[in-house]
Amino acid sequence: MKKCFQSFQVGFTTGLSVIGFLLFLPACAQNRSVSPSDDSLRHQIERAGQEIEKRFMSSQTGILYDYASRDGSNCIPTPEECQSDQPNGLSWWSPIENGAFFNGIYLDGLCNRWKLSRKKEDALAARKVADGLVLLATVGNVPGFIARGISTDGKSHHVAGSDDQTGPWFYGIWRYVKSGIPDATEQKRLINRMESVGKALEKTNWQLPCDRAGYGFRGNLTDKGCRISVRLVFIYRALYDVTKNKHWLDGYHQRLNEIPEGDSMNRLEVCALGIPYETVNPEKGNKTENEFWITGISQAMLKALVELEDNPERREKFRKGLLAGAERAALHVSRYKNFDNAHDLVFTENWRVLNTLWKPQPDIATTLEVALRQVREWNTLSPARPYEDKHMREPLFACWVVLLSGNKALIERYRPELKNAWMHYDWQRLYTSRFFVVVPAYYEAKLNQLF
Repeated sequence: MKKCFQSFQVGFTTGLSVIGFLLFLPACAQNRSVSPSDDSLRHQIERAGQEIEKRFMSSQTGILYDYASRDGSNCIPTPEECQSDQPNGLSWWSPIENGAFFNGIYLDGLCNRWKLSRKKEDALAARKVADGLVLLATVGNVPGFIARGISTDGKSHHVAGSDDQTGPWFYGIWRYVKSGIPDATEQKRLINRMESVGKALEKTNWQLPCDRAGYGFRGNLTDKGCRISVRLVFIYRALYDVTKNKHWLDGYHQRLNEIPEGDSMNRLEVCALGIPYETVNPEKGNKTENEFWITGISQAMLKALVELEDNPERREKFRKGLLAGAERAALHVSRYKNFDNAHDLVFTENWRVLNTLWKPQPDIATTLEVALRQVREWNTLSPARPYEDKHMREPLFACWVVLLSGNKALIERYRPELKNAWMHYDWQRLYTSRFFVVVPAYYEAKLNQLF
């Protein structure tokens, strides 16, 4: 503050007004990493939730959109566009790209919010999002298929799902079933749905099917690495948790002790290593497979495995991986400072301009080829989107990863940074919905008294 006052003295003698000084003070306080008050933080998170409901959630289905203009307008793919794989069969770059992915994570936050408030409206909000997840698991024709999003007719969808959709789908439904919100009848219906999807995927050896014969698979939950290994063993353990069917417990133990192709150790040891986030040059971000928005759900599943595991040795392995990932992620939280709320970068919600690069897609390989060509054009036409991804999405998901660890010493060390990251953004000026993660992050902290 002494430096601030000295700057004020210099400014005052050169014509800086008292009003200018008052405007100058908050910046000085922010540079000192002063932690915002509990009330201001609560209001900021509530505003985020309100903005999600207003602009980024389908009132028809309760499924989250990827983006919208500042006035809420959007271009939802028509049933015909879904059927003809526009802009591509993965629905990448459209607003219905990540419904199962986002809803599964968001639902965790809504369940925790209800546990704290016990308000009927909070229970209804959670049920709405859960119903959206159920819809995504019932619109397909291929067993085990989880759709990414839904068109204007309430049922049409693109052909390809992925492990990034299926993993959060299981997680969100499991958290909701265990939350205390659904009654016995609803619980039974959801558990049956979970088990039917699990059984279908077990028959494909956990390859994720597309919803068209001969189209292929998008992702494989038996792949190597912590990100994927956590997802597979969590699904087995969660299915046992809700069904008490020993088949799933036996499968859990089998998969834990199995060495994935390309790895040199079994899945339990892989999980104990945690997610390999960048630590040497955090400002440069991460390789694609280790971006926080993609891997955050694996961190959430590691936390769930700590909760579910009754063997002390295995539980500590999961806890070790959970903390290792969080310690690496904490180095990235400060990247929020790179985001300028007043930026003038262009954003367009009109993904249809990408159809100039469209071509028929008889299989998933061709779909990937088309989608990857389109993204280069999309980033040129709509530079605000990758700007938000790098400077908003990633640091906010990093906050969630840190808080999921539950490690109070680590969280205390970064507490001002975590809170200031949430306070930094003007939600109304954002074009992409990825800030929704502040809701599960905040209620994770409140429910477990981490702040």
